[in-house]
Amino acid sequence: MADGHEEKTSIWTEAGIWLVVLAAMGLWALSIVKWGVLGLYMPAVISVPIILLILVWISRG
Repeated sequence: MADGHEEKTSIWTEAGIWLVVLAAMGLWALSIVKWGVLGLYMPAVISVPIILLILVWISRG
């Protein structure tokens, strides 16, 4: 059964997404090596104001 939504994605689009994900993970690993536990928690600390702004934006409709 086909859903009729057969969109052709470019291999470069998928490769770009994977490249960004791997680069972010690599930078996170480097921060853990350099700063230890503080580097492990850094993405969570940085994402708090971003998530707060997104929640305010959603709640305002």
